[in-house]
Amino acid sequence: MTTHPTTLRQADQALTARAVSSAQFLAGVLAAAELDVVGQPDKLPELLFPDLDAEAVRRVWNTALTVGYRLRKLAEQPRWDDAALRRLRGSLTEAGYTGMGQLAERSLNTLHPADTDVRTARDRT
Repeated sequence: MTTHPTTLRQADQALTARAVSSAQFLAGVLAAAELDVVGQPDKLPELLFPDLDAEAVRRVWNTALTVGYRLRKLAEQPRWDDAALRRLRGSLTEAGYTGMGQLAERSLNTLHPADTDVRTARDRT
């Protein structure tokens, strides 16, 4: 049996959306279960690293929260700042963080969804 491309595309999109929705549901249940285990939100970082010093985990956790906030701000930009990304990629690579540098390189070579929306809107006018 041959599946029509449009039908295949629609099925793929529907199944992908269902998988994402299921994953999001499970992530919410997992987050609730983690909090249920530790009893209060400020103990969540220590749940991830129970064998490490709680204060050291807290310092790392607070830095990670700052990084996450910065990531959100960068991702919300309508266009990636290629010059800054190249500079940061170079710094990472020079410091020996080759894997992280390669990730930054991949981001340089990947079209951000917001860029696609802007170009598509411009092409229509």
